[in-house]
Amino acid sequence: MSSSRRSIFRFLRRFLSLPASRSITAHTLAKLFLTSLRLYPVAIAAQFIGMASMTAAFWTSGVSRIALVVWGVFGLVELWFSLVFVRSFWRDTRRAERIRLWIRRWTILASCAGIIWGTAGVMLVIPHPGLLQVLVVAIIVAVTFASWPVYSCWMPSLAAFSLLSLAPVTITVAVQYGVSQTMMALIGIILLGFVLYSGRRLNEILLSTILSDDQNQRLVQRLKVEVTRTENARRATELESARRAQFFAAANHDIRQPLQAMGIFLDILKRRATPQTAPVIEQISQTSKTISTLVEQVLEVSRMEFGRLELHPEVITIPELFSGLARDFVPLARKKGLELRIQPIPAAVMTDRLMIRRALQNLISNAIHYTDRPGAEIVLAARRVGNHKVTLGVYDAGPGLTGEERGKIFDTFYRGKAGKRQPGEGFGLGLSIVKGICRQLGIQLTVGSRPGRGSVFRLVLDLVETEQVQVLESKPEGDAPVDRFEGAIALLEDNPFVGEALSATLTSWGATVVKAEAWSEEFLERAREARAEKGRLVLLSDFNLGDGELTGLAAAGRLEAGLGDRVPTVLLTAVATDLIEAEWRRMKEAGESVPAEMPVILQKPASDKALSAAIAGVASRSGPVSMLQGRTEG
Repeated sequence: MSSSRRSIFRFLRRFLSLPASRSITAHTLAKLFLTSLRLYPVAIAAQFIGMASMTAAFWTSGVSRIALVVWGVFGLVELWFSLVFVRSFWRDTRRAERIRLWIRRWTILASCAGIIWGTAGVMLVIPHPGLLQVLVVAIIVAVTFASWPVYSCWMPSLAAFSLLSLAPVTITVAVQYGVSQTMMALIGIILLGFVLYSGRRLNEILLSTILSDDQNQRLVQRLKVEVTRTENARRATELESARRAQFFAAANHDIRQPLQAMGIFLDILKRRATPQTAPVIEQISQTSKTISTLVEQVLEVSRMEFGRLELHPEVITIPELFSGLARDFVPLARKKGLELRIQPIPAAVMTDRLMIRRALQNLISNAIHYTDRPGAEIVLAARRVGNHKVTLGVYDAGPGLTGEERGKIFDTFYRGKAGKRQPGEGFGLGLSIVKGICRQLGIQLTVGSRPGRGSVFRLVLDLVETEQVQVLESKPEGDAPVDRFEGAIALLEDNPFVGEALSATLTSWGATVVKAEAWSEEFLERAREARAEKGRLVLLSDFNLGDGELTGLAAAGRLEAGLGDRVPTVLLTAVATDLIEAEWRRMKEAGESVPAEMPVILQKPASDKALSAAIAGVASRSGPVSMLQGRTEG
């Protein structure tokens, strides 16, 4: 029996206490009380209305009016003390420090309120069975329901108020042994359990909300501190960067001056050299050149590190860029017994001309320097990647790089095994400069290598989106007029700018243009009508027509299948020819709709003369067509 009693006490203590798993502080309890007291006007109003209703209902029922007055006075005194408590608690600036005192006062007030309503239940229920008895129970239950959210901020106060207000009337009704009294007693017990359980849940919810708010406030404060710290660090970094940039600017001048003077003196010494002093002077001259190169590279790396480079982006055609590099490096490669092969493509990029040229110069210089096999080939090649990218690659036939070296090759002053075998040549700054240039220009830089076979360094750039429009719209003076085409051309181009430019160009040649951005049945019907009107039809299409759309190759197959005849096709695209040919073979082997013959592939950007020649070429294969070579005058 004693063990069961201890178990009950442990349960009650655990039920009435705050959640032990949460860190509850005096500050948290003060916030919990403040949150609950916002509902206190509802509880006070309910108790006042309940007292007035009870007094009015029983004033003429035979109950001692003195007892009713005394009961009402005690109730009003309790309400007055409650108002004083709320007002004092709100004004107390040290409420968190004195929270234990406030808790005791609150529990006493809750107990007094419970006693007042419990007394009413005992005093008014016993002598008045029937309707008045139901009214008493209803008023006490209503007051309890209106008040329990306020007292739930502290579970002992809720338990004291609920038990003292509901238990007496429940017991009083139950001992009368009537059917209706028994039902009301059961309802009272259920309501008591509901109030205690709901109060417990509300207490946990409020407490969880307060703790979450406190945690969020701490996180916000911490974030503000971190933001302030980061901002201070950024300003300090900018200041330090400015100081370093100023230092290197001064160093750039101060170091170059003595080097310039040294060069002048060496020139004088060379003119006055004797057979005995000439070797020494030559060695000093080579050392001076080495120092000058090192200083130049160190200063350039420093400028890149601190973002002091001025960039001047412009549209650069790859053939033009490659031809300039060929003029500079083909003689150097041949002097070493190597062959430099240039493979440009007709494309343009938007970047800084001097910077991209400097990066490629460093890569080609490294390739020539580290390729020792006589007759070996060094390649500077460009290749399209999809519709919007191009890679510029420098391929060498040097010793290659190990996996460890590939991870460090762009570090400042790092030299691989091949570089260490050639002392005095290079300082490990060339590739670091290339990396800095690519970072400044926003260019992706990658390296691939196979030990003993060579290495490749690739720069990935964005193609100029409107390059085809510019080529079509620019007609250099002195060019011969393009061919005239009297026929129908079905045009598929997903880029609206290129599509409009192509359509205008084709129309100026006399062609009837059926234009769309992607394949559709409507496009097929319009092409059929144009073919019936003009007699002949040529398809001009891009290869990639957008995500989820048919390719130009598949569209050509659909067009031939829909018309039931071969349609001469030109693919004006940025995709490599070998990829399109491989796709044509794959589709043909898979039984998919493809054109009967491989289309003519024209790489973007193409001139109007090249486009006219391609259309004339494919059109001539299908029989006579009205093509006049050039325009005839009057």
